Amino acid sequence: MDRMFRYALPDTPVAGAAVDIGHLGIRIDLVLTGDLDVVGRVTGSTVDSAAATGDAVRACALTALRGMASGVMVRGLGSAAPALTSTAGHVFTQQRHDFPATGGVAFAGRCAIDFGEHCDLAEVSVRGTAGYSLEVTTNGRAGSASGFVQHDGELASIGMVVLVAVPIAPARLVAGEGG
Repeated sequence: MDRMFRYALPDTPVAGAAVDIGHLGIRIDLVLTGDLDVVGRVTGSTVDSAAATGDAVRACALTALRGMASGVMVRGLGSAAPALTSTAGHVFTQQRHDFPATGGVAFAGRCAIDFGEHCDLAEVSVRGTAGYSLEVTTNGRAGSASGFVQHDGELASIGMVVLVAVPIAPARLVAGEGG
């Protein structure tokens, strides 16, 4: 029997990185917004009660969600459209970029998420389309469009940055219809 859950993405970064290239410090934060659907089922034959089934699927769902923001890579930071990829296969589609009042540059768009996780007693799939914002600031301070353009060469020289995932909040995973 399938168990369904919904995970409400936080309005805080799910992954980030800090890069120091000598005279310039760079902070990169990835925020995903929206809800993800998590569907799972027990695969092990040792789970014999409904409560144990739910626990096994929930544990596997949490394992999958912990890995959701792992392995996100950013290339082309000095460009108007940096490329985002992930080891889980998320598809990032940039829709715009702007220079917020807080400084730096923010790239925004949609992220199609569709991946699975196999655990000892269960397997789950995680699906949904999230909004994303990739926020890049230099020297940890507010900047401007001209500040970003001033450092585009240094940003481009970085090549690729792998973001570090932030721990998830288990309480945000709630049973859905049929869960």
